[in-house]
Amino acid sequence: MRLDALPAPVPASVAPNDSVRFTSLAAMTEHALRARAESRAAWLGLQAEAARLDAASAANWPTLTGQINFTQNRSLSSSGAPAPTLHRYGPSLSLAYVLYDFGARAASIDAQRYQLIASLLGNNRILQDTIAEVEAAYFALLAARAQVDAQAGQVEALRASLDAVDVRLRGGLAARADLLRARAALAEAELARQTAERDQAKADAALKQAAGIAQTQSLVLDWTAAPPPALEASDVLADLLAEAQQVRPDLRALQAAAASARAEAEGARAARWPRLSLAANTGRTFFLEDGRVPSTTYSVGVNLSVPLFDGGRLAAQARAAERDAERLQAEADSQRSQVALAVVEAYYDVRHAQAQRDGVAVQFDSASESAQAAEARYRAGIGSLLELLTAQADLARARQAQAQADSDWLAAFSRLTHAVGRLPTLSSANPP
Repeated sequence: MRLDALPAPVPASVAPNDSVRFTSLAAMTEHALRARAESRAAWLGLQAEAARLDAASAANWPTLTGQINFTQNRSLSSSGAPAPTLHRYGPSLSLAYVLYDFGARAASIDAQRYQLIASLLGNNRILQDTIAEVEAAYFALLAARAQVDAQAGQVEALRASLDAVDVRLRGGLAARADLLRARAALAEAELARQTAERDQAKADAALKQAAGIAQTQSLVLDWTAAPPPALEASDVLADLLAEAQQVRPDLRALQAAAASARAEAEGARAARWPRLSLAANTGRTFFLEDGRVPSTTYSVGVNLSVPLFDGGRLAAQARAAERDAERLQAEADSQRSQVALAVVEAYYDVRHAQAQRDGVAVQFDSASESAQAAEARYRAGIGSLLELLTAQADLARARQAQAQADSDWLAAFSRLTHAVGRLPTLSSANPP
């Protein structure tokens, strides 16, 4: 990962009213990472921390300063008579280099390096949050689409039932009350389909927001989702918890921040000791007046700086850094507990969702067979319209439950992946 370049922004050549097509969830997620302001802000913060590390590392090098001086000087002689005015000018170079400081510079560099690591890990978690948000919105859209399909299937079934009632009514085998009841059921199903279509439109807007797509653009998902493997009994909860403690970026970021504070405390303590430095200076002086010869001067020396009294500033800085390190470590311990809770909840959500899918599959098969039998009985004239409508309503509920169970399972699996800190496995869904 390069620290000197932002992620390439999304090309602006796409008109606001054009359609945006993706061939995989991975492609849509990549678009979100490039287009979302959160990811760009994280990259900018990362670059700032990298620049601060470079600034801290520069303390290991000597400081060379160049100057060009011009002075006008007029003084009195020892007898009190005025001396001539002199105009001096010339370049000079100054060198300052810290030879030894009891580890103060090294501690400052370590503190900034740990801070950069914390920013890197925090950036990784922001990217994971963005990916999880895109996945959640995608699964919600899948559920909304499945609900629309279920309601459309119910409308078609009730329309066929209405046609059958109309045929029987013209043959004198049904009452007008049956026709009115069938019409009412069809109207109710039409309203439910309209509600499902509204929910689908809202889910589509939420996915556009998560993926960084303008609401005026149409979103085309040109792939078939490859569902992740079911959670096996061999997937032990303790192993998932241990993995989360090792790979969660936000948890490791807090630990790196605590290490940075400890290094700052070491640097503040080292600053209370003497510092040995080299100082050198050279320059050449020229005169505007005729007859004066240019001269060259230089000086080289070693300075020992001993802090005698600073009002307790350095000691207070070291104490503050130590408390910050302890606070960050406490926050890491608290975050570790929250991570464990999130993993446990997501783990049992996945297991429950898998069991729900199995149960709903049995429910759907039974409801489908029952609806077929009720329709056949009604057309044969040995079944009632109430029996047929009841069976069709049961089938509609089974369709909706099946669609919701599939969506709940995918969403629960995504939450478990996000809670553990893994890269989502569904992001590499194969196109058809």
